[in-house]
Amino acid sequence: MIFGLFPFVSVFAQSEKPYVREGNSYYKDGDFENAEVQYQKGVNENSSSYEASFNLGNALFRQQKFDKAKELFVNLAKSQTDPKKAAECYFNLGNTDLGLCEQTLGKQDFQNAIKYAENALEDYKNSLRHNPYDKKTKYNYLYTQKIIDMLKQQQQNQQNQQNQQNQQNQDQNQDNQNDQNQQGQSSDTDHDGIPDDVEKGSDSQNSKDTDGDGIPDYRDPDSDNDGIPDSVEAGEDPKNPKDTDGDGVPDYQDTDSDNDGVPDSEQVKVIPQDMAERILDAINKADEKVQQKVKDDKNAKGSVKHEKQW
Repeated sequence: MIFGLFPFVSVFAQSEKPYVREGNSYYKDGDFENAEVQYQKGVNENSSSYEASFNLGNALFRQQKFDKAKELFVNLAKSQTDPKKAAECYFNLGNTDLGLCEQTLGKQDFQNAIKYAENALEDYKNSLRHNPYDKKTKYNYLYTQKIIDMLKQQQQNQQNQQNQQNQQNQDQNQDNQNDQNQQGQSSDTDHDGIPDDVEKGSDSQNSKDTDGDGIPDYRDPDSDNDGIPDSVEAGEDPKNPKDTDGDGVPDYQDTDSDNDGVPDSEQVKVIPQDMAERILDAINKADEKVQQKVKDDKNAKGSVKHEKQW
């Protein structure tokens, strides 16, 4: 706390004087609780006593009962016609608002801490209006301005950290969601719609190669080399490839899928093989461009995300 309060005031020949004097004795000894009791008795004896009320405010302040002290100093300051007494009340009111500022900071409540500090600044300004030459008040006023600047900077830093944490949480949640989505989806290397684990068969270490061309089915867009792309032969549900003749061999691996004795390769082709390859190639290139753009956008934002893993 910067500087102290204006000290307690002595009293002369009033009815409340025994209580104020005894309160002053306790106050000097640092027994602010008993000092409060005696000053309160003095106020009860003479509610218009400036000395009893002012000293009661000081005793409350010393016990960090800032809300009660503030209420008392506000009312006392408004009732003063003597500039010196008004200046004393506003000075102590400023210190009380700084006490509230300090308490609020303990709760990391920068918004209300700033409010109390700004109140203190106004209190010191009011004190200077009544006593423009008091050096302690001028110092407190300037120092409080610095406190407000520091609090506002800390508030901004806290907000920046919170925003950064929120963004990191959002990014992490998105990454987790992407991971879950990728984990929930099987890879499809040849983009035929049929999951790799289906095309690889039961022995993933020795992936199936239906047409024996050295390219395993999960990488071959036409696994049985009948000229009909696997994506067509797979049917409407590629995860459960179509088996037209019900022989246990899916159409994309069956060279005579309808078991009519005529190889599929000799029947009317759905699309020429070279065209199918070009289309697949175009799809792959388009997808790569999309993935690259996504990657570039993410890098530009300074966040690292997972690329799509085929």
